[in-house]
Amino acid sequence: MATYRDGFVTYDELTGPDLDAARWSPARLPLPAGGDHIPLDPNAELAVGEGEVRVTIPRFSLSHDTFQPADSAKYLIFSTHQFELPPDRPATFAADLAVENIGGEPGDYRRGMAAFHAFDFDSKRVFAVCGTSSRVLALHEQLGAWGAEEPFYHVVESPYEDFNDDFATRLRTCEITLDRSRSTAVWRVDGNTVYETHGTFVPERVRLGFGIWTMLPIRDGRSRSLDGQGIDARWRRFRVRGVDA
Repeated sequence: MATYRDGFVTYDELTGPDLDAARWSPARLPLPAGGDHIPLDPNAELAVGEGEVRVTIPRFSLSHDTFQPADSAKYLIFSTHQFELPPDRPATFAADLAVENIGGEPGDYRRGMAAFHAFDFDSKRVFAVCGTSSRVLALHEQLGAWGAEEPFYHVVESPYEDFNDDFATRLRTCEITLDRSRSTAVWRVDGNTVYETHGTFVPERVRLGFGIWTMLPIRDGRSRSLDGQGIDARWRRFRVRGVDA
């Protein structure tokens, strides 16, 4: 891990040609009937190198007709390392992200978006910066699929933070700051606050993650997430500050 002038420590230099299995692992989502679902769309094309990971899914093909998490997640990778959040100061997790929709409707994030995550499966709490070609969003979840009490799924947009309707043509700096001492979470993109919440639960530890999603609810026992659309997303320099790396 390398430390830079801004105080961030880079988690993975992403030298390629593949993801380092010691640092990254595909998500394993427990299914209600037993076993695991691994959200890696068969159509996904992965490229790693020169400090960047790129995932291109020209056309989504992975879906599920009864279990929402398995239907929504098209590609989901988590860090093998868990970062302990200090009890007395904030910690920030960051990555540079660019998202381009392939087909679909970029104005409707539910049909396809890419995300940078900080998450804790023990507490079922998820924080993510996500977006489409034209929209920048903050995602805050308490996952109910695995028994969390009082689950919620919130996607928030700050309409007067002007990103020129462009999340596609250049990498944007995405940051998630978690402060256990103040029970706050802040989502920032290029230094602009997209969302901030106070008095919220902040877990003791988180993992990094990146992925591609849809967020259309299953209806009448059928997935609605496949409509010929896809995503091309790039992530660069996964990094942390304020934690023991």
